[in-house]
Amino acid sequence: MSFPVPIMPPGELIFHFLNTVVLTALVASVVLWRYRVDVLAGMGSSSGQALGIPAIAPARTVTPSPPVDAQAWERQARWRIGLAYLGSVALPALLLAVLQLHVSDLPLTPAHIMLVGGSLLLAAVPMIAASLALGFRRAVLLALGVLVSCAVLGTGVSMLQRPFMGSRPSLDQLLNFFTFFQFAAVWLPLPMTLILLTGQARIRGVAPITFAGLLVFGLAPVMGSRASAWLASTPGGSRLLFDIGLNGAFLAFTFPAALLGWWRLKGLAGAYQAKRFSDAQLLARTWWLMFCATLALELISAAPARWPLVVAGTGTAYALFPWLNGLLLARTGLQHGRPPRRTLLLLRVFGYTARTERLFDRVGARWRLFGPVTMIAAPDVMARTIDPGDFLRFAGGRLASSFVTSRGDLNTGLAALDQAPDPDGRYRVNEFCCRDDTWKATVVELMDRADAVLMDLRGLTPERGGCEFELKQLYERLPASRVVLAVDSEAVVAQVAALMPRLPVIVRFDKGSTAETDALFAALLEAAELLPASRD
Repeated sequence: MSFPVPIMPPGELIFHFLNTVVLTALVASVVLWRYRVDVLAGMGSSSGQALGIPAIAPARTVTPSPPVDAQAWERQARWRIGLAYLGSVALPALLLAVLQLHVSDLPLTPAHIMLVGGSLLLAAVPMIAASLALGFRRAVLLALGVLVSCAVLGTGVSMLQRPFMGSRPSLDQLLNFFTFFQFAAVWLPLPMTLILLTGQARIRGVAPITFAGLLVFGLAPVMGSRASAWLASTPGGSRLLFDIGLNGAFLAFTFPAALLGWWRLKGLAGAYQAKRFSDAQLLARTWWLMFCATLALELISAAPARWPLVVAGTGTAYALFPWLNGLLLARTGLQHGRPPRRTLLLLRVFGYTARTERLFDRVGARWRLFGPVTMIAAPDVMARTIDPGDFLRFAGGRLASSFVTSRGDLNTGLAALDQAPDPDGRYRVNEFCCRDDTWKATVVELMDRADAVLMDLRGLTPERGGCEFELKQLYERLPASRVVLAVDSEAVVAQVAALMPRLPVIVRFDKGSTAETDALFAALLEAAELLPASRD
């Protein structure tokens, strides 16, 4: 049984979808730039009432950690999260493999299913990289590992199925190892390119919600033009178009699409606020949607008459992913033996965007397995910390409501600190947007609530009065053992010594190498009493 081709030809669907993805990367960059400009303007303005600095209170006692190897637990947690994402993609990938083989009239043997499904498993790699803050090099090595493992497994399956088909395995079947990579090279470049395009670290925080909005908004002109063309092909429709104008059908689609898009954006922000998914899970769902949609469009283009089957199959595969992802992440057992929650306050010298982003990726994002991260918002790390709620406030012209302008705003923000883990086991980043006369009181309140403090002092100069204030407050309010300073020169150490007679933990962090990153992170775990102190 065949079905008529839908009102929009497959080629037009593919063009619209690809345009949406490309526009997502462009619009997300513009949105993030505009967001940064507005935040910077807010930081430089005054609220009209400077907040007083709270009196020095006794340092908060950190409950000693039970005898748990925090570093071993972290390694296990990262492995479990990675396997959960692989499992979340594996089952839908097998469903897509069966669909693709059936539509392409290829044999539905275990070897063929492994050939197709194994290559589709590569979609899990960027999800794992985003969730665990893997660097580009480690993500590439992970991708190669996944592909080689699937190629080996597929080759083994092809040899094992031979006896069931009445033949004996032969050495020429080893060539299936290379056939796997040939197949992957044919099917994967387009969806992986789209994922990489929207997975750039600079726009990753706003890409999912931008894509959701553009996908709905972008359908309005396409469907409007198609509806106008269809009406013009009938006598009654032509008279209707003449009465309401050529743009009538277009406008009839535009306003509902706008309302639907805004409703969808609010729904995403509300679900994120309710902790139904994390930022990494939202990104993973967006990427899987791109993956399934790309495959669907390619199959519809190749076999237009089978479009209902393709839509049903890819839609099922997409819907299966978030359910399976939530189920597997909930069963990772991260709570078993988990170290007690610790809050990290991240301070830094403002103005070094690329360097601060790298530090956050390598240390701040990694800390989110152990507890929430708090910080003063600034453009230098905005791309890493913006969430759907921030995006919606910005899009609705309510960004000013995010700023601390009074003691009431500060108390409300402190009371609302998110200290519970997301469904994927990671904690969130709590940012405070402050005016020029409210940031000091805010940062002091965050110091009083922190279990450990990381202050990036690379690039510190005597002119940085804000850093001098923070160092003095840290010296007066917190034990030196709970403060870790990242420095890049002896001159910075000398400046610190002039302000803090009792020096905190100082870690040299010049190039941000793996060894330096591990040393800095271990120092933070010690500062939060999650590792026994190794210093004299």
